[in-house]
Amino acid sequence: MAECPFCDGQGIVRKAEVKKLNRTIFICDECDTIWLEGVEMNEENARRFDEFMSEHGLPPLWSELE
Repeated sequence: MAECPFCDGQGIVRKAEVKKLNRTIFICDECDTIWLEGVEMNEENARRFDEFMSEHGLPPLWSELE
């Protein structure tokens, strides 16, 4: 776990799996910014959770994560 670079120490980045995609992501528990597994956790590689899930036809809900 690490602190989110966008949340000024308020958000913690946690490892999670998108169950229906069988894909590992890292997600901030405060702002829902995500990083895909295997990429450096910086601003350039950050993505929005809702956009990522929509791209895959899934609702942007934490219940979709494990």
